[in-house]
Amino acid sequence: MAKKQLITKVWIEEGCIVCDACETAAPEVFEVMDDTCVIRPDALNAEFTKPRSEGIVDAAEECPVDVIKFDSDTVEVADEAPTEPAAAPATETQTAPSPAKKAPAAEPKKAAPQKAPASVGKTKAPSAGEPDPSIQALLEAATSRGGNAGIMRNSTEVPTSAQGWRATDVDNLPPDARQAKVVEAAQKAKKQSALHRRDFVSNSAVAIGWTAFGVGTGISIGPAFGRFMMPNVLEEPDPRIRVGKITRYMEMAPGDVNEDYKPQGIWMIRDEDRIAALNIICTHLGCIPNWQPNDRKFKCPCHGSGYYSDGINFEGPTPRPLERFKITIKDGIVIVDKSKKYQYELGQWDQPGSYILV
Repeated sequence: MAKKQLITKVWIEEGCIVCDACETAAPEVFEVMDDTCVIRPDALNAEFTKPRSEGIVDAAEECPVDVIKFDSDTVEVADEAPTEPAAAPATETQTAPSPAKKAPAAEPKKAAPQKAPASVGKTKAPSAGEPDPSIQALLEAATSRGGNAGIMRNSTEVPTSAQGWRATDVDNLPPDARQAKVVEAAQKAKKQSALHRRDFVSNSAVAIGWTAFGVGTGISIGPAFGRFMMPNVLEEPDPRIRVGKITRYMEMAPGDVNEDYKPQGIWMIRDEDRIAALNIICTHLGCIPNWQPNDRKFKCPCHGSGYYSDGINFEGPTPRPLERFKITIKDGIVIVDKSKKYQYELGQWDQPGSYILV
């Protein structure tokens, strides 16, 4: 089985220089217009292009700017023996006798060969695998003009006229051959530029990689080395918070709660004769209770623990009262120190620093 390439679709991309190479190779498929070349309407059908696949391929090879593109399918076809037209007389290669007259049995191979008439060679149909003489003539005419295929092919396949143009100055070439040489030179320059660019990118990538490695190493090791050399000191915010003048809290009624510093984790409360700073964290599981002034109590929204205004627990699962922070006065300003806490169940609410007398 022989394999054959059949064209199923053909088109012309942008960049046509309006030469006649395509129409010369496949006139039934291509048409040269004033400003471009187009595909004829019939050639838009795959069944039309398949029998003309050879001419389309040749046209694509002849195109000096490579704008003819096509899709194809490769199929297997059965090998056919060469056939002769029924009306053609016997040629030099024919040795079998005609069906009408049987040759003598004794001398079947001694029959004198007959010379074919001159007209037979001109009308003889091509045998399987041989190009059509008319198509072959068109191809020779196209390649002789020095098109893209004529410039690019090996010298053994190029017609003599095209071989001579290879050494001809580009200004003296026909337009399509001149364009082919220009395209060839541009392709060579593009390939050389691509090679230089790849070398540059490769070298740059290596340099950037080593630079990034050095920078990354410095970034990762530098802080660790500095950390090793520096004292192991934790920088934490100052736990002491200034919560305003003492006079504002002396004006509060017993049982009142000031929530101005709740964002800092502090409730300022007024007891009978003292002022204290409560920690807003519930002693059950760490939620933050809400002050309910109408009920005069702190109520935890998580599990329902309840505390009086002084921080003593009275309901819910909380096991102990709220904690108090250390509180002092300096120059009339109340200062709360959150680093020191006092717990009621340990008897620490009576210690100095857990409250301020007013």
